[in-house]
Amino acid sequence: MLTVPGKPVGVCFNSRSDVEWFTRRWNEAVTMTGDNGGPLPRVLLWAVEHAASLGRPLSATTLCEAAVGRLEVDGVALTIDTPRGVSDTRCATSPLAEQLAELHNTVEEGPSVDACREGIAVLAADLDAPELQSRWPLFTPLAVEAGAHAVFALPLRIGSIVLGAFSLHRAEALALSPASLIDALAFAQLALRMLLDEHAGLLSPDGAPWIEALPLHSAQVHQATGMVAAQLEVSARDALASLRARAFAEQRTLSDLAAAVVAREIRFAPFKEPT
Repeated sequence: MLTVPGKPVGVCFNSRSDVEWFTRRWNEAVTMTGDNGGPLPRVLLWAVEHAASLGRPLSATTLCEAAVGRLEVDGVALTIDTPRGVSDTRCATSPLAEQLAELHNTVEEGPSVDACREGIAVLAADLDAPELQSRWPLFTPLAVEAGAHAVFALPLRIGSIVLGAFSLHRAEALALSPASLIDALAFAQLALRMLLDEHAGLLSPDGAPWIEALPLHSAQVHQATGMVAAQLEVSARDALASLRARAFAEQRTLSDLAAAVVAREIRFAPFKEPT
């Protein structure tokens, strides 16, 4: 078992690659939040501790499992929208979580569908409420019958690109506390980062980190990043994140997408909040 020097006491790993992955992600999370006590580092620590306690690698599955315990919900599902217009369930922590993900896909309505369509969090604390029954007449009665009385769907979004949803459910009608919602958003961000890492070849499907760095030596990737940064009026880091997200969504390589941006075949547009 290995520990990370300078990181919270008690975090143990089964391999050097786990240490490298966690160190990189911890430093990024601290940078994003500005301090060691922010939600992203805290949530990442919870996920690592959960995976280590089971003797399993850190993965999207162990991340979702950690969310169930820490957020005091009954299930979590991680779904991705494919270019074919259907939703692919990447992780479901319980049979009901998987059933709800399939239900969203079948009736094409519900919190997760709206979260993906609008790019905003959709929090349904009581599916028995008349206004929610009217909003989702097909989804709501079937979800309640299956055993879910509250569903919270968070979009997996970078800029204007929404890749899917991180959905939580409860068997009772009970809202997420403000603190739990903040942590849920952090869980969703980390799940998205893990999916993008997997697509870029930085993380294998079983959660084991790869040693190779993101191929930023590519002149076209650098040039495309600068062009996207100008188009979106964001930092180079955020522009690269948007490039990676779109490559993932369109199931193409980063270098291929970068070439299309440089050739001016593709242009990125800023995200506009729904009115």
